[in-house]
Amino acid sequence: MATMIRDKIRVFLVQAGLDSSFYVFRSHPIGLMYLASMAEHAFENVECHILDLKVSSYTAKDVGRLACEFGADVVGISSMSMYSGLMNEAAGSARAALPDALIIAGGPHASCFPEAVLENKDFDAVIEGEGEHALVEILREFMAGNKPGYIPSVVTREFGRPERGIIEDPDTLPFPAWHRIDIQDYSRRSSFSILGRRHYMSLFTSRACPYRCIYCHNIFGNRFRPRSAENVISEIRTINDRYGISDFDILDDAFNLKKERVKTICETLINEGPKITFAFPNGLRSDLLDEETLVLMREAGTTYISFAIETASPRLQKLIKKNLNLEKARNAINIASGLGIFCNGFFMAGFPTETEPELKSTLNFAVKSPLDTAHFLKVTPYEGTELFEMVDDSTKALLKSRPQIARYDDQSFNLSNIPNKIFFSMIKNASRRFFLNPFRILSMFRHHPQPGNILHFIRFALIRLFLR
Repeated sequence: MATMIRDKIRVFLVQAGLDSSFYVFRSHPIGLMYLASMAEHAFENVECHILDLKVSSYTAKDVGRLACEFGADVVGISSMSMYSGLMNEAAGSARAALPDALIIAGGPHASCFPEAVLENKDFDAVIEGEGEHALVEILREFMAGNKPGYIPSVVTREFGRPERGIIEDPDTLPFPAWHRIDIQDYSRRSSFSILGRRHYMSLFTSRACPYRCIYCHNIFGNRFRPRSAENVISEIRTINDRYGISDFDILDDAFNLKKERVKTICETLINEGPKITFAFPNGLRSDLLDEETLVLMREAGTTYISFAIETASPRLQKLIKKNLNLEKARNAINIASGLGIFCNGFFMAGFPTETEPELKSTLNFAVKSPLDTAHFLKVTPYEGTELFEMVDDSTKALLKSRPQIARYDDQSFNLSNIPNKIFFSMIKNASRRFFLNPFRILSMFRHHPQPGNILHFIRFALIRLFLR
C-alpha cells in the first residue's frame, strides 16, 4: 500500500446476505451503522457508504464494481456464518476491482473464526468483536500510509490475534448512522419481529449477555454493559423527531437484566413521551419478567415479545446452561398475553441426550400456553460453540460438508435419543396442534398490533405447518 495524502477517505461497508422472502429474520445493519457513525465522527475527511445485500437487488459479485464506483479506499465486510461464503465472494470481487484497497472482515462469523477468515488472502485484517474503536485505529494507520499494526480486536497475519478491546461505556458511542441506509428498504420488507412490513427502526440498548448457553457464540462477551436509560431515550427521541418513526425493534439479548433501567425507560416514555411502540423479537430473559415490569412495558408501548424458552426439561435447562426458571417464564407469558401483548415463543428440539418425554414436555409447554405464535427449531450444533464440541465426529463432518447457507439453516438434525421418525413426527404434530387451534387463531387476530399485516402471518403459519 503506497503512502499518500488523501483529501477524503472512503469506506465501503457491506452486509453479506441474500434478499430472500423466505428468510424473515431481517433487521437494520446496526453494527455497520455504528461503525460508519464512529468513523465519520472521528475524522472530518472520512465518508462511509453501507450496502446491505439482505435488502438489495445487488449480489456479492457486484460489490467490487459498486465499491469502485464509490471510490472506496477501505472495504469492510460483515457476515453471519451462514453467509460466510458470500462474504468471501464479496471480498474477491472487491479485491479484483480495487487491488490496493484495504479489505477487512468483521461481524459474527469473523469474530468467531478470525484465523480461518484470514486464510482468504483477499482479506488484510479481521475485526474481532466490537469494532468501533478498532476501525478508528485502522483508519488512523491507513491515513499514515500503514497497514493495521498491533491494535486490540484486530487480527492480522503479521501480528496474530491481540486481546479484544471492550467498550466499557456504550453511552460514549455516537448514535448509528441512520443517514447511511435507505430506511424505506426495511419498511418494505418483513422484520426480525415478524410483524410484517412497517416503518420502524432497530435498537441495541445494551451489549453482551451474562448467560453461557452452549448453543450461542456470544460475540460481545459475557459482561452485560447497558446504555443508560437517558441515552436510550435520547436516541428514541432523535429518531422520532428526525424520521417520524414511532415503532422500534429492540434487539438486545438481555434488555431486562437490570429492572431499574427498564423501569426508568418505561416511566420516562409514559410520562414525557414520545408515544411509541416496542417489539422485542430477540427474546427477553423470560424468568425476569414479573408483573410490575410487564405492566410498565405494556403501558410504555410494548406490543410484541418473544419468549426464548428452548426446552421445558429442567435437566436440559442445566445441560444447555440457560437455567431458565420455567414456572416464572410460564407466568410471564400468561401475564403478557393477558395484557394484550402479542406473544411469540422459541423452542429447540433435539438436544444431545434428550428423551421422548422431555421433548413431549417442551411441545406441550408451547401448545398449552397462550402464545400467539411459536418456532419449533431443531437443534443445530454451530461450529465454535460448546454444543458443537459435544457431538460426535461424524456429525461434525456432516455439518462441515454442507454449503454454508444450508449448514446454518439446517432443520434435519436430530441429536436426541429419539428415533428420527418419532422425533420429526412429534414436532410436526405439535406445530399443527399449535397453529390450527381456533382459540389461538382468534387470539392472534385480537393481539396482532398491525391488523393490516395478517396475511403475512398466514404465510408464516403455513411455512411452519408444511415447510418446517
